[in-house]
Amino acid sequence: MDRARFTKRARLLSAAHFDAAFKQGRRINVGMFTAVIAANSLGHARLGFALSKKHAAHAVDRNRARRLLRERFRLAQAELAAVDLVIMLRGKLPAEPRDVTAAADAVWQQVLSRCKSS
Repeated sequence: MDRARFTKRARLLSAAHFDAAFKQGRRINVGMFTAVIAANSLGHARLGFALSKKHAAHAVDRNRARRLLRERFRLAQAELAAVDLVIMLRGKLPAEPRDVTAAADAVWQQVLSRCKSS
């Protein structure tokens, strides 16, 4: 069984890739998250984050949100179409970890419903 991994090729790394996603992508607003979805020509999905200190002042909170969303991407990346995803915060993260988990699940369900490969 091939294990799902979050390799370097599955990440948005450069500012140019983020800019391209922001310019041509569609936005989905779910709770405190916004997901930008843009098609790519690479044949696989990529993920990037834009989590600001304005909405999550503590690094531990930003990192928890990243971990939760990255894990959901890792498990579902084989089902996704060839898209670039950028997930941003547009509101304050809740203080309770279970609320952050619920918010991550909600945004991920919307992303999956829009990005399923056929």
